[in-house]
Amino acid sequence: MPRPKLVFVYNAEAGLINGMMDSLHKVISPGTYECALCAITHGFFTVDKAWRAYLKSLPVEAVFFHRTDFAEAYPAAHLALPVILLDRGGALSELVSSQQMKTLADVNGLSSALDAALASAEIRTGS
Repeated sequence: MPRPKLVFVYNAEAGLINGMMDSLHKVISPGTYECALCAITHGFFTVDKAWRAYLKSLPVEAVFFHRTDFAEAYPAAHLALPVILLDRGGALSELVSSQQMKTLADVNGLSSALDAALASAEIRTGS
């Protein structure tokens, strides 16, 4: 059986221009920005350092998708984005929903929510 992996799905499109537009949107109108995952984990130019360190500490592989890439990789999955999923050999389970992500204020809140979800899925974290 394949090892489980975390699937992070941004509610954004890939690419440099899209990334620049998203960064501007987060600054100009954060209340209307559609990707809570991006807002929490990314600054204007880079990934938050604490988030990067947290990801490195996880005991499972993490893969990242933008919405179009995710739809191509998992065509049967129709979920509200952004979302964090657990993929166990193609069977997806939701760990942190889009709705839950909107309630989280920062990287600490997101990592705590993900740790709790992983514990419920019987995957131990180092946190």
